Amino acid sequence: MSIAPAPVLRDEQIFELLHDKLSALVGEHGAWTMVARSAEDTEVIFHGLKAREIATELTEAITTEQATLRGESTGEPTALSWTPAPITTWSEPAVAQPVPAPTSEAEVAEVAAASAAWIDKASATLASARLVA
Repeated sequence: MSIAPAPVLRDEQIFELLHDKLSALVGEHGAWTMVARSAEDTEVIFHGLKAREIATELTEAITTEQATLRGESTGEPTALSWTPAPITTWSEPAVAQPVPAPTSEAEVAEVAAASAAWIDKASATLASARLVA
């Protein structure tokens, strides 16, 4: 059993890839214009970064084409291969039920007592908070 050699880009293919990429960057209708460097040119950092960017794009073009020849996919997937579960769910707000107003004197007294107890408890809590602070 023999293993078939991995496909490799030919010299002409590499030339075409590099030429196409360079044309897109600095060709006749490219994103950048090339001018000869002058003695007054002090943009060394910019030129260094641009050279690195061009090298990265050229390398990416070659590795992508080689991976395509081998039948491999390259780069990051454009979408998840799975559907994530929602982190929240929407629910309709509960409808508040109206509380009937007290009608008898006993009910009024009961509500008044409950309100007074709540006010006393809240006042005690505030007073203790003032002592701590």
